[in-house]
Amino acid sequence: MKYRNVITPIVLLLSLNINAQTVTLEMCKDSAIQNNINIKNKQLSLEASQEVKKNAFTNYFPQIDAGAVAVKLNKSLVEAELPEMNLPVYDGNPANLAAPTQFTYFPGMGLELLDYVNAGYLTAVQPLYVGGRIRNGNKLASLGVEFSQHQLNLTQDEVLVATEFYYWTILALEEKKKTLEGYEKLLNSLKNDVSVAYEAGLIQKSDLLKIQLELNNINANKLKLNNGIDLLKMTLAQHIGITYSGNLQIADTAILVHDPVEAFWSPEEALLKRDEYQMLNKAIDAEILQKKMAMGEYLPTVAVGVAGLYLDVSEPDGGMMSFNNTNSMVFAKVSVPISGWWGGSHKIKEHKLKVNIAQNNLEEKTELLKLQMDKAYKDVIESYMQIQVAESSVEQALEHLSVVKNSFDAGVVSTSDLLEAQAMYQQTKDALIDSKTAYKIKYAEYLKVTGRLL
Repeated sequence: MKYRNVITPIVLLLSLNINAQTVTLEMCKDSAIQNNINIKNKQLSLEASQEVKKNAFTNYFPQIDAGAVAVKLNKSLVEAELPEMNLPVYDGNPANLAAPTQFTYFPGMGLELLDYVNAGYLTAVQPLYVGGRIRNGNKLASLGVEFSQHQLNLTQDEVLVATEFYYWTILALEEKKKTLEGYEKLLNSLKNDVSVAYEAGLIQKSDLLKIQLELNNINANKLKLNNGIDLLKMTLAQHIGITYSGNLQIADTAILVHDPVEAFWSPEEALLKRDEYQMLNKAIDAEILQKKMAMGEYLPTVAVGVAGLYLDVSEPDGGMMSFNNTNSMVFAKVSVPISGWWGGSHKIKEHKLKVNIAQNNLEEKTELLKLQMDKAYKDVIESYMQIQVAESSVEQALEHLSVVKNSFDAGVVSTSDLLEAQAMYQQTKDALIDSKTAYKIKYAEYLKVTGRLL
């Protein structure tokens, strides 16, 4: 099942009353993808980076500003005293203007003008060229979204591998519990036979006590297994985001394995699927864009705009100089940084060096990723071979137990020999379960490091 795009809810388990259900591995994975807190946080980080990208896109549009200013002065801008004087009187005859013969008296007065100003403005500025910073800023924002998506993918991988670990470990403990219960059943049967022989005086009481001690050990181990199973189920429930009430059951009844040869994928081919490899390449792209952004700070900028202005000027008591006016204009602006180039050249060199560092990281970590894939595949093969060895050991231990049992029935060997043979058989079965569990986990890790887990 694919999990990369998990925004649409999966209806399968999301009311998630899993507590009283038997769950499969796929059901647990679905629930983990939907409910794991780490994945939720990475999803939120992805959404945040998408908002950053949307915000960067708005820089392509005009920047609109509006404002208003109100000024009240403690005294008028224009203050004057007009002296008393005789003012000529115009009698209607233009010939008398140069040499008037009639006058009127002006007693003088003080003038106070312009003590209150209101101004409002609205501007819209469209950048035409800013050294490529808007375009490169949008590319950086897009890279940020891609980085967040890769981080989400990596978190999903980690959560799914952990889910497989919990699931198969629980199943392994359940299998060991069944094996232990089978061993207990054999011991109880043996105890009955030995009790009859003891009552008949054929054996010593110590043989009966040895069996009872082994049964006591089984009871102690059963208690440990039950506690371990309960603890792992609670951990699994927390991991996949459900409430655990003690009734969670695993659907699988056996740990099935298959030859891993067909799962092999060449590291060179798998490398292209790795999120880490994609992020290393994008880190180079990001540093190149950062260098371009730094260069853009020292290139000319060109912008055009329009502006509207409203002006309201008043004088005390609403005198003759009070007026208001509305006006508009268009303008163009060219800005050329000059002194900044001195320090800017060092900043650009800094980003060039960071590009080289990112390229070196890509080269080094690409080889490490290939080594990781090689090692993961070798671990899978080794785990598979361990299963074959464990299966052979189980067959041999079972054959040995059969021989010892026949000898015990014939009275040739002691009870201790039979108990030892049974314990050896029990240990080989547990080792087989452990090797199968290890294989399942190693296989999931190999799919993860080859970019195929999701």
